[in-house]
Amino acid sequence: MKVSGGRRVFQIINFFIMFSICAVVIMPFMHILAVSVSDSNAIRNMEVGIIPKGFYTNAYQETIESGVFLRSLINSVVLTVVYALAAVIVCVMASYAFSRKFLGKTVINYYFVITMYFSGGLIPTYLLISKYLNMYNTFWPLLLPGLVSVFYIIVMRSQIEQIPASLTEAAIIDGASQFRVLFDIIIPSIKPTIAAICMFFILGKWNSWFDVMVYTRDKKLWTLQYYLRSVVFTKELMKETEQAVHVSTVITDENYKMAAIILVALPVVCVNPFVQKYFVKGILAGSVKG
Repeated sequence: MKVSGGRRVFQIINFFIMFSICAVVIMPFMHILAVSVSDSNAIRNMEVGIIPKGFYTNAYQETIESGVFLRSLINSVVLTVVYALAAVIVCVMASYAFSRKFLGKTVINYYFVITMYFSGGLIPTYLLISKYLNMYNTFWPLLLPGLVSVFYIIVMRSQIEQIPASLTEAAIIDGASQFRVLFDIIIPSIKPTIAAICMFFILGKWNSWFDVMVYTRDKKLWTLQYYLRSVVFTKELMKETEQAVHVSTVITDENYKMAAIILVALPVVCVNPFVQKYFVKGILAGSVKG
């Protein structure tokens, strides 16, 4: 097949544009990785680009061995998994309920939708959680707020409403309960949407740090993102005070900061290629009917 001159020019321009975009995304990451393992003198003299000057893994080793880092990692994993599962369950059951007809549906629907546009604000929420619910400095403020997402409930409800009513009616006639209809018919039919929404919940909770700053004061409750914030902005090396950790003269604060950034970003970078297909399926499921 012969390619026209205009088509060839378009392909060349498109290649350079895409290459430039990839370079803009990848090169900062390569610089961070290079700084994390480079020699301290090269870092102080601003000699490190995308190629490391020397190779020292002490910053990674001491960060991983730090008790605060390990606790933060465990907290992030546990909170993310529990939050994502609970949020998906709430979202699925609420969206299925809103897809059915029941008394007061319109009023309750408006009540939910209003929360998308108006909220109590940070100070009333803080007072509610800390003073009236006595949940300050616990895991509950990191888990419960945001568990109900009206936007995703509406998205999932629209998917459920596209399922032919004859399927659910036939199951009910055969004696199936509402829970049987939900788990055997509805959920298998909207798996791509559930998977996509679940990944959004996971990424949102994994990257959260503000709620840790507001509602906790104990390092044992830190998440990985708040640990990273503390390392980068407060210049605090997260080591156990009761342990005597030897710091080599070739390791600087910049090594620890960049190593922390790499370690925090690594789980998402590794998992993203395997879950990217669910985002695409979820988007296509919302745009194609029938």
